[in-house]
Amino acid sequence: MLNKFFKIQTHFSILLLTEKIMQMKNQLYTKSIISGEILDRLAQKHEIPDFIKDDPVQFPHRYSLKQHIEISAFISSAFAYGNRKKIIENLECIHKTINAAPYEFVINFDIDRDVELFRGFCYRFNREEDILFLFHSLKQILKQYDSLENAFLAGYSDNDKNIKNALVNFVALFGDSRLVPSPQKGSACKRLNLFLKWMVREGPVDLGVWKTIPKSKLIIPFDVHVSRISRLWGLTARKSNDWPAAEEITDNLKKFDPDDPVKYDFAIFGEGVEGNV
Repeated sequence: MLNKFFKIQTHFSILLLTEKIMQMKNQLYTKSIISGEILDRLAQKHEIPDFIKDDPVQFPHRYSLKQHIEISAFISSAFAYGNRKKIIENLECIHKTINAAPYEFVINFDIDRDVELFRGFCYRFNREEDILFLFHSLKQILKQYDSLENAFLAGYSDNDKNIKNALVNFVALFGDSRLVPSPQKGSACKRLNLFLKWMVREGPVDLGVWKTIPKSKLIIPFDVHVSRISRLWGLTARKSNDWPAAEEITDNLKKFDPDDPVKYDFAIFGEGVEGNV
């Protein structure tokens, strides 16, 4: 009986020791090995007007009115996945279709009449039904809220840690669109967070047409470059490319700039695109 007690006690001690080691290991892996000074320097290097010409953000920059900027930015971010050159080619075709007034195009969109405009549309995983449903959803949202900012703010609270809850409510307005994922299902929502970064942060690259949401509430757009380099620099210990990982990276970046952590997306993404890391 005594031997059995000691075996149980020893087993319990090993479990506690293992748990302690794992905690120490996670603390070690989540300790950033990049300094704020270096991140600031890299962000300043890449956050310049010249960044725009090779990026999807070039499309909303073509417009001056907020309502046009919103629509162009949303469409541009929705298709901002894959090879950068192919992204630009695809968005160029879409913008030729929606012409010089994206807001009016959406407001006047008729899914039955305008199906011919996107007949045969194909971009990687998305087909014509995806883009038709996206424009149809945008029309319904604008009819109800007048702007995408109003639609987003309907679910936003200053008391929230970040924009997650607002984003969940915003995404629900798009129904089952395959182009608009939800953080509620674990998605890192890279493209939606890219859209929000464009809308909230001010230039020279980002557009800053939304004035209510603080930059501190944003979450970093979590793409393949951010995924790889953030782990290399000790900004996340998570192995999955999911919403919790994007939050963890953002929280760690807040240690360097609590008011504008997402500005470091330029540092991480820029170095990744140039192949410097």
